[in-house]
Amino acid sequence: MAARRALKAVLVDLNGTLHIEDAAVPGAQEALKRLRDSSVVVRFVTNTTKESKQDLLERLKKLEFDISEDEIFTSLTAARSLVEQKQVRPMLLVDDRALPDFKGIHTNDPNAVVIGLAPEHFHYQILNQAFRREEGKKEKHS
Repeated sequence: MAARRALKAVLVDLNGTLHIEDAAVPGAQEALKRLRDSSVVVRFVTNTTKESKQDLLERLKKLEFDISEDEIFTSLTAARSLVEQKQVRPMLLVDDRALPDFKGIHTNDPNAVVIGLAPEHFHYQILNQAFRREEGKKEKHS
């Protein structure tokens, strides 16, 4: 029989697990408190691209969750990290509420595109602009 390993960390999805929109899932605060009282490290993940991490944190605080900003990892956090790692200047096709997560990132003369849930940006003119930048780069490298 295999030896049991002690659980060291737990990743908790946010939307649908702790909250649904602006309402806490019943019992979620108590469950989180019990989890925090154990010896495991707790981190929170979400794939939302509709709002900044700060806005999400404020929503969770209003719902009485004891969570700090450095415990939350979002898809926007991952996108920003990749943009910084690759040293690119993205065209940001994200909801305006998500823009604070890209503060300080240079977006002039973009050479990359970051896409999030932003229906207001999905129209011919903007998408044509994004694809034309890619076409221009391909032609220069030919």
